Amino acid sequence: MEFEEIHSFFNTTADKLEACWDIQILSNIANQRVPDFIMSGRGSLLRADIHILWTQWFIESICDPEKFTDSTQSYGHILVAVQKTVPIIFSGISEEERKTLTRYISRLIDKEVQRRSPRKRSFISLEDKKLLWDIYGPEPRCWICGYKFTKWAENKFLGYENYTETPLFQFIDYMTLHGLSQRDICVEVDHAIPFSKGGKEEDNLRLACGWCNSHKSDRISVYDVAIKPRTVEHPKLGKQSVPHPFWVVRLLSVRRRCEYENGCDNTVDHAQLTVVHKHPEGAMNPTNLRVICSEHDPLGSTRLVSREVAEQMRK
Repeated sequence: MEFEEIHSFFNTTADKLEACWDIQILSNIANQRVPDFIMSGRGSLLRADIHILWTQWFIESICDPEKFTDSTQSYGHILVAVQKTVPIIFSGISEEERKTLTRYISRLIDKEVQRRSPRKRSFISLEDKKLLWDIYGPEPRCWICGYKFTKWAENKFLGYENYTETPLFQFIDYMTLHGLSQRDICVEVDHAIPFSKGGKEEDNLRLACGWCNSHKSDRISVYDVAIKPRTVEHPKLGKQSVPHPFWVVRLLSVRRRCEYENGCDNTVDHAQLTVVHKHPEGAMNPTNLRVICSEHDPLGSTRLVSREVAEQMRK
């Protein structure tokens, strides 16, 4: 990309607080092609998540699923509601095409209604836990970050009576604070597709560490968390930006391998991964995160802070 294009893009889109209320400025910004360098290599994730969100907004603007949740109204009522709106939006297509779209959109909305309808969460039995443990092989790891579960965590998860309390980590990754609480290093059963989003029990259960499971929660899109990164005071590095934990979880769950620039074979299947900044002076937002293994972590030992310092960072 030529300098003139870069400069033009920044000039059109950056520092445009006035754009919040001016449709002409907003239209000009919307018409810009977003250069790949803006996405910092995260174009696929950022575009996919926003496209899914836009599509969801559009479908729900035709018929609000919430009106049919906890309702005695059936699919037929959804179909009637969609039939009223589809001809207005898609006026330039044939009657047969409108009928096809109406059925398709109605089924999508009905599926969303089913997701939102109250369901009773199944109890995960000890036998189910043991089966999952066996599926994961001799050295089970968190499916998101690759954290290797300890014997203590295994015994606790599988209900053995003879496990003793494990000492907590004395040094903590300041970017994630993984291991600050005992739950962080426990084994938990995670619904890859969140239960609240319609995730089933079959082929949807994963073993996750408590840290990843708690911060994943029922989120599925990087845009589910749209806040500024926090800043913390590192004892050696000074004021540092740290990412929202869900951004870490989302990126790790998608990438699942070390992104060391010279190549690395480490994946979550056999190594614990975390994130580091692409640009050390930049804020730790989703475009400045890089998945890394301990072998290629440029932060080295400075990543770890004492438990006392980590406790202060959590506040």
